[in-house]
Amino acid sequence: MSTKEHNADAEAVVDHVKAEVRRNRRPSVQFIDKSLIRRRSSGQEKQQQQQQQNQQLTRLQSIDSHDENEAPDTDQQKQDSTASDTDSDAEDGVGPNIREMQHKNKNGFNDFAVRRIKHAEYGRREIQIAEQEMPGLMALRRRAESDKPLQGAKLVGCTHITAQTAVLIETLVRLGAQVRWCACNIFSTQNEVAAALAEESIPIFAWKGETDDDFWWCIKKAIGGDQGWQPNMILDDGGDLTHYCHKHYSTLFSTIKGIVEESVTGVHRLYQMCRTQTLTVPAMNVNDSVTKTKFDNLYLCRESIIDAIKRCTDIMFGGKQVVVCGYGEVGKGCCSALRGMGCFVYVTEIDPICALQACMEGYKVVRLEEVIKQVDILVTASGSKNTITRESLDKLKNGAIVCNMGHSNTEIDVSFLRDSASSDLQVERVRTNVDHVIWSSGKRIVLIAEGRIMNLCCSSVPSFVVSITACTQALALIELYTAPPNRYKCDVYLLPKKMDEYVASLHLPAFDAHLTELSDEQCKYLGINKAGPFKPNYYRIFPFFFSLRKMVLLSILKKLRRKEKEMRLLLVGLDNAGKSTILSRINGEEIDSVAPTLGFNIKTFNYADYVLNVWDVGGQKSLRSYWRNYFEATEAIIWVVDSVDKMRLGECRAELQELLKEERLMGSSLLVFANKQDITGACSLQEIRTLLELDSIHKHHWTVMPCSALTGQNLLEGIDWLVNDVAQRLFDPD
Repeated sequence: MSTKEHNADAEAVVDHVKAEVRRNRRPSVQFIDKSLIRRRSSGQEKQQQQQQQNQQLTRLQSIDSHDENEAPDTDQQKQDSTASDTDSDAEDGVGPNIREMQHKNKNGFNDFAVRRIKHAEYGRREIQIAEQEMPGLMALRRRAESDKPLQGAKLVGCTHITAQTAVLIETLVRLGAQVRWCACNIFSTQNEVAAALAEESIPIFAWKGETDDDFWWCIKKAIGGDQGWQPNMILDDGGDLTHYCHKHYSTLFSTIKGIVEESVTGVHRLYQMCRTQTLTVPAMNVNDSVTKTKFDNLYLCRESIIDAIKRCTDIMFGGKQVVVCGYGEVGKGCCSALRGMGCFVYVTEIDPICALQACMEGYKVVRLEEVIKQVDILVTASGSKNTITRESLDKLKNGAIVCNMGHSNTEIDVSFLRDSASSDLQVERVRTNVDHVIWSSGKRIVLIAEGRIMNLCCSSVPSFVVSITACTQALALIELYTAPPNRYKCDVYLLPKKMDEYVASLHLPAFDAHLTELSDEQCKYLGINKAGPFKPNYYRIFPFFFSLRKMVLLSILKKLRRKEKEMRLLLVGLDNAGKSTILSRINGEEIDSVAPTLGFNIKTFNYADYVLNVWDVGGQKSLRSYWRNYFEATEAIIWVVDSVDKMRLGECRAELQELLKEERLMGSSLLVFANKQDITGACSLQEIRTLLELDSIHKHHWTVMPCSALTGQNLLEGIDWLVNDVAQRLFDPD
């Protein structure tokens, strides 16, 4: 090798390192391309080349070295640190077995597992930068720190480990909680941030590039069973922690006060558990809160998708054809960003409402097979399973980029790539989180982050937006932990709108925004309080499309019901109110042997010109959390009150008000039967009306009737009113 060629190689090494430093913002030896520094040479030239390479490595390692005042490592720690620092594949999970390493911070604390504890200082700087861009969460920390609302809480968390979530974790600690933490994604962990948390003696088990076995091991360690530590709160992102606890540590749920979940996938799992009656603690659905959906899902994805794809592929977006699978809030953010960069954007959707929104924004809604052969970039944001399959990948053109912005790693089916023996495809690692999938014909596509969530694996996310979600999570934890007994049942709840508005107000000062205050006259006209909440509980995302959806569904239902002349009625109330007796009496059955309903009972009978399907649902406390399973397609509610049991009328009012907040019951007719009027001492009709606050009901047609299940008083009159009211809405011509 000539001196000129040797100098060219040396310059190539330096240029490569500089380029990677610019791309990753912090130089590290892991970014050196081994193919550049392991050229074959011989004799004196090889020795000289090796010497220059060693000097280059020394300069780079000095950047990541300890401060002069740092305590020296033990021999084992030196060995572990050296192995992890010099392994260029460390970020991809190749290197020392972190589970077997001896971990210890400066204070001797060792209940953690991270890649490099010596990088804690870098992580602390990242956290400090994030704190400056998270004004809402920092304000919440300052306001609540003295009260310690989470004092006594033992919280186990499973989220992405980033600088932003570190600010949340440390906020929860400052509010009084004991925490143990692990990562919900094997690629999204920022190693230096995990090290910074470990340096603060926070038990954390996470590193970038975990294997599947590592992932479950970290969850097990975070739960803390082997430490004699028992959690009483769960903060989850994706549902894996909840699932693992339910499967392996089911006894924990006897002491757990609640679960807070922030992802579509995790919330879906919770609702499944609710339907199968396996959810044994209250859960808070943060994902569908307005502050999460309107901000995190939309703005975070809009700002991070471009950064992620750029970091991984260095492509130019202008003129590229892109298909985004799913037009929920994540899809909306992705489409907006891609179109802003000059891309031609197609959308695939299963929901006609979301599809209509995409059309009205100017996107072309297509089936995937219509454009799969021509697109340059394919983005999934559906939250579903197998949105992209092997068949889809086979049709992509050479050089196409495939990535996932949805939470679940099941959206892109890459299972066939894991078995290299049976697969006819080759997988070639290009750089961290970037693979080439190569066909036998020579065609190759770019797969980012192995189909996992791309923006958190491959780029940074805007701290300000994460602050909004983190505040919502913190308030949800405080609400569940401090709630009095029996406020929340074993069900999935949304954060009250008042708290959503409080989270938003914490962030407005960052924009020097000033809210307008309603006058007393305006408050009276709108029927709201000056201090809020300003939106009803059923408000979610886009009121216009929500109303449109209801109108479309009602129109369809009217047409169907006109043909079928059927009504679905829901018969509910507290236990021992007389619901089953009323149903038997209306249906002409004997009432001497009526037993309390355990679960539900369905009776179908003809009434006038209609077929009534009446669902009688048990009213015991243990069964009320399952009422929501019977709300679908309900046209009317029959609420039965025990007029004699005055001690429980407050409980009766609370349950009725909670029931009427349900979105699926909006607009349904309401008949309140004040039962047991034949018994001396029963409340009068006016007392029932006042104690149940019936006059405050404005979103349902309603009436209240005194009745007696034993004598049959007013039962048919009540059903007459109910049937006529439903018929006017559903069956009468428009």
